[in-house]
Amino acid sequence: MNSYHIHIGGLVQGVGFRPFVCRLAEKMNIAGWVSNGNDGVHVEFNATEEKADSFYTSILCCQPDNAIIRTHELKKISPVAFDGFHIRASDASAQPDLLLTPDIALCESCRKEISNPANRRYQYPFTTCLECGPRYSIITGLPYDRENTTMAELNMCPSCQKEYNDIHHHRHYSQTNSCPDCAIPLHLFDNNGVEITRDPESILLIVNESLRHGHIIAVKGIGGYLLLCDATKYYSVTTLRDRKHRPAKPFALMYPSIQMIEGDLVLTEKERQALLGKQAPIVLCPLKEETGSGICTDAIAPGLDKIGVMLPYTPLLALIMEQWNKPLVATSGNLSGSPIIYTDEDALLWLADYADFILGYDRDIVTPQDDSVIQFTRHSDHPLILRRSRGMAPNYFPSPFKHTGTRLAMGAELKSAFAISTRHNLYVSQYLGDQANYESQSGFDYTLAHLLGLLRTQPDQVLIDSHPNYFVSERGKDLSEEWKVPVTAIQHHKAHFAAVLAENNLLRSREKVLGVIWDGTGYGDDEQVWGGEFFLLEDGEMDRYMHLDYFPQLLGDKMSKEPRVSAVSLLRNNMDHLMMIKDLFSAPEREYYLKLLQQKQHLLTSSMGRLLDGIAAILKIQSLNTYEGEAAMKLEVAARSCSDPSWEYYPIPVNKSRLEWSAMIEELLRDLKNQVDKNLIARKVFVSLAMLIKNVAARSGVTKIAFSGGVFQNALLVDLVTELLQEEAGLYFHRQLSPNDECISFGQLACAALLEEKEKTFSKHSLFSNHL
Repeated sequence: MNSYHIHIGGLVQGVGFRPFVCRLAEKMNIAGWVSNGNDGVHVEFNATEEKADSFYTSILCCQPDNAIIRTHELKKISPVAFDGFHIRASDASAQPDLLLTPDIALCESCRKEISNPANRRYQYPFTTCLECGPRYSIITGLPYDRENTTMAELNMCPSCQKEYNDIHHHRHYSQTNSCPDCAIPLHLFDNNGVEITRDPESILLIVNESLRHGHIIAVKGIGGYLLLCDATKYYSVTTLRDRKHRPAKPFALMYPSIQMIEGDLVLTEKERQALLGKQAPIVLCPLKEETGSGICTDAIAPGLDKIGVMLPYTPLLALIMEQWNKPLVATSGNLSGSPIIYTDEDALLWLADYADFILGYDRDIVTPQDDSVIQFTRHSDHPLILRRSRGMAPNYFPSPFKHTGTRLAMGAELKSAFAISTRHNLYVSQYLGDQANYESQSGFDYTLAHLLGLLRTQPDQVLIDSHPNYFVSERGKDLSEEWKVPVTAIQHHKAHFAAVLAENNLLRSREKVLGVIWDGTGYGDDEQVWGGEFFLLEDGEMDRYMHLDYFPQLLGDKMSKEPRVSAVSLLRNNMDHLMMIKDLFSAPEREYYLKLLQQKQHLLTSSMGRLLDGIAAILKIQSLNTYEGEAAMKLEVAARSCSDPSWEYYPIPVNKSRLEWSAMIEELLRDLKNQVDKNLIARKVFVSLAMLIKNVAARSGVTKIAFSGGVFQNALLVDLVTELLQEEAGLYFHRQLSPNDECISFGQLACAALLEEKEKTFSKHSLFSNHL
């Protein structure tokens, strides 16, 4: 009999891989061991050659549901005699080379256990198994074992230890195992920081009663604290808005069941499956005209026709929802503009201003994460990711990059996320917010240091955005100096284009690819503000092909916060047109802007985001944004509300490389004067943009079109583009990443890969020339 070694790499820890191999070995009467290592799972065993092949094949084809096998190898080793089969202690000696398991939503088996009075885990708020529970959020080191998580100090009781040791139990070697006899302590505090009780049954009763009285509860989830309140009580929702200084930004809702969601919203099968899936994201779904639960839609999502909904993804949240049995507002527990609060100390310090009660527990969160947010378009089975975080981060698989060292891409300033490519694995961090304040910057630094520490690696190159004033770019330069490694600046929109190319395996396309990159802002190669761009990829080179005609970027960032300022910029050359929006300004403001327009404007923009903002203001849909993207979202709602599915559109002529949006504005204003329905005008705007893409594609002769940038979070626009072009061109959208700036770090890595290939090609040509 021979001895063999199997090495499995990928996402193979925290998914029940070792227990699975144990059970398979017992079934096949194989002796040996299985162990976690920093580079995956290792198995050594005795078998005949035929049985070894069968065992190996069975491991690969019957792997646990949550596993992803990236690499695998079977090799014969020097003979070793094994007696029985067991799980051997983990080996941390190798360099980390594996994917990190994300947090997994409460599984159906555990959900049934906590609802069954006959089960010993009945109403136990930390019930987990091999199939579900916290993973990435509690990992302090590798390999994945309890001692390398924040449960290290929480010992299992004899009953849990028996389950843990039982090869046939579904909690065999479950690292997060606990029960009421070895419970993770709960703590309920009032907003003065006084502990009320630790008794789980009493806590659930108090929470339920408090919600009934309209109170706001801060509850610790997997990635941080959530603020909960009664979604059917107008007073509760508006109180939360007042306390958070959040006048209009929509709230997400948590429902106790999919059936109750279907009473309030129109669900497709795609949306239903996403809500019930292991990632359990927030899913944006259309509201029904009449809701069954009585939610306060106007207070929850003012002016919008979709609401983000989710199901409880932890046992604690499931128990709260089971008792409450109505929708709850469930929004991130954070200070305005700052990251989600995830430590118990900070919750007691900061959330007391927002919440009447604070519910925490003694299992620390190491990696804070907001809830992920997605929506679906009519024509795609792939979700349109709006925020990639809990349940999705930090892996990207398979990696399209072949760099053998370690590259760090710092990403963008807004909707920040960094990316690390190392040892053929790729990690894209969770959403880290806007890097405009110290708290967000500290959160970025902390998350980066934690992930680099887990991977035990130091980058040999740092990639940054070319914007000279981004915090993340400055931080990247500091790190490159600290590590004494090169730093490379990547233009923002080229990173967007490279990101969607790499996601769709088009980075090395032999055919030309047209990139449609539309967003709010990005520092251009000409030192102007880009954002309405068409690029061409040809022979590995990206060139700016066409762009929206420039208009003044008035008053810097004020323009992104006040759509009316964009309107002033768009209408600046015609006093009659400006008079149409005079009621958006006070008399002193009107005087100020008229003087401003007489001055030479040096900073210009081609931003599609600002163009849409300006149109929203001209139509009197939104003149001041209370949250990012508000005007564009409400313009989309207006267009979607149009009862006429017309394909009428406004012209946007092409003048060499410039796209003259002014012609569209002229006709739009004419429609407005003629009292054409605003919803129809809004629809015509988005149809016009789809037609623009069609016309530019025809001029370029390209039949592959890739889309990126925050504007393509607009589901209506994506649907219109798809309907118009799917028969005549290949259309490529993001698949695992968001089209917004969260994809920039990934795109920076893609640009670096292109540059590296170009350098290698140049070196080969130089070598050939020298030989000649």
